[in-house]
Amino acid sequence: MHFHAYGYRGPGEAVRPYDAVRSPGGAGFDSSPVPPERTAAWLAKPARFIKGTWEDPVDAVAWLERQYVEIESSIAHPELRRHAPTVRTMAATALDTLRRGNDIVWAWWLSGGNFAGFAIVCCPNRDRSAHCPLGRR
Repeated sequence: MHFHAYGYRGPGEAVRPYDAVRSPGGAGFDSSPVPPERTAAWLAKPARFIKGTWEDPVDAVAWLERQYVEIESSIAHPELRRHAPTVRTMAATALDTLRRGNDIVWAWWLSGGNFAGFAIVCCPNRDRSAHCPLGRR
């Protein structure tokens, strides 16, 4: 198994439910950086959307942690985060989850109505219709 990373930072209004650009085969899906409605559907996007690929889930989680550090100061309503798990706790949970073959998504609303979402997708995936965008087996 290996792990692909994906990310989106941009206008929150672009992340609309049931939008064609968020569904494989939908108009604009192949060119839109907006996260798909199903996490495994990232694998249906062109390989150019991959932010990183690793064999070791530790490396994939380290990438997630770096993404969090980059956006932490922009997270909307920081006062609500005081009861949220620490990034260290989130990373430990993510590592356990990836080792079990499950995908990870970390997402936050940012100030100014922006949105940031980061995913680590297991490959091969439990969704049997999802195939490796790099052609790996």
